[in-house]
Amino acid sequence: MPEGPDDLAASSAPPSLLRADARFEGLFALRAPARIDGCLRGEVIASDLLWIGQSARVNARVVAPRIVIEGEFDGEAEASGRIELLQTARVRARLDTPRLVLAEGCFFEGRCRTDTESEHSAGSGQPADSKP
Repeated sequence: MPEGPDDLAASSAPPSLLRADARFEGLFALRAPARIDGCLRGEVIASDLLWIGQSARVNARVVAPRIVIEGEFDGEAEASGRIELLQTARVRARLDTPRLVLAEGCFFEGRCRTDTESEHSAGSGQPADSKP
């Protein structure tokens, strides 16, 4: 059941830019919400939602504000807002995000950093471990 407008699993997936039968290797730079359903190897830099579809196999370094994973993902993912692993996700990666959502049944092996403390202190001009 949706928790609210920020619930990515409840939102509809964006249009597919890489179909299930397609392969891509290299740098993928995206300016609009996008879904990957095929095989991608390399690097993805997105300025909006990146959705890795259920049929996708992605081995990459990914940077985006929001990332939703339904398929296979190996590599590194960095999201400034949120990473969500849906029930069918199979992830072996290093994840870096202030918010991580794991659906029941997903598979995750790797490391995750959810360092929200450094975000709050970054605007203060002081290191995270310093005392005022």
